[in-house]
Amino acid sequence: MIFNKINSFYPEEISFLPVKSPFVFLVTVMLSASSTDVRASAAADRLFFRFPDEKALGEADVAEIEKIIHDVGLSWNKAKNIKGTAQIIAEKGLPKTMEELLELPGVGEKTASCYLSTIMGEPAVIADIHFVRVAERLGFTDTKDRTKAARQIRERFDKEYWTRISMTVNKHGRELCRPKPKCSECFLSSICPSSEVSV
Repeated sequence: MIFNKINSFYPEEISFLPVKSPFVFLVTVMLSASSTDVRASAAADRLFFRFPDEKALGEADVAEIEKIIHDVGLSWNKAKNIKGTAQIIAEKGLPKTMEELLELPGVGEKTASCYLSTIMGEPAVIADIHFVRVAERLGFTDTKDRTKAARQIRERFDKEYWTRISMTVNKHGRELCRPKPKCSECFLSSICPSSEVSV
């Protein structure tokens, strides 16, 4: 019931990061870790204005990459990982599977799932901080651990719903079910197991 209601409430198309090309999208998702989508997108624009493709980025100086993306946080590690990823993709081409994605420096399960879902059109559970918080509150999962939460969603819901659950739950976490939830404004308050509203 909860999924049906949240599914019908939010628009069919939900996106948080622009898709300018598969490689740019992958780097933007890498930049968004522990940052905001707005900052990540702006940093990606600056980065690809200076280094327009994977070959140029793979040959770039890490210190220059770090300077360009500094405001996204964890910028030194991200700069090294982005350079390494660019080098691999320049040599081998774009990844097509979860296994190939996870071999890239700095690409974890969340980033890989986001790429697979958005670029490859494959069902995936994208367990970011918003998703994990809300999924637990709604009773979809019983853990704050991202890997375990993603696994539970895959076990409890049919594959065809994985991406939709990821996007709607994430959006709900950004708009209403924030760290301090807006239960009094929430359309799920009468059926949510974690609602702070008396009904």
